Amino acid sequence: MMKKYLLAIVLISLGATCLFIHGATSKMDGTGLLIEPYFFLVPISYLLFFSGIGISLFGFITSRLKKQ
Repeated sequence: MMKKYLLAIVLISLGATCLFIHGATSKMDGTGLLIEPYFFLVPISYLLFFSGIGISLFGFITSRLKKQ
């Protein structure tokens, strides 16, 4: 059972890690300018997170349909 959702867990974890890295490296300049060196991680993290949710929902629905 756990092996079925391993890919979804990995994708969601990578998405959360990308958001953490983005948040940890954002800084304010002396003039009040926001410096975000890893801004590209935001859309990547959303993609990974929602892909993991989609894969887990697909696995859940297919397992329910096989039981019937």
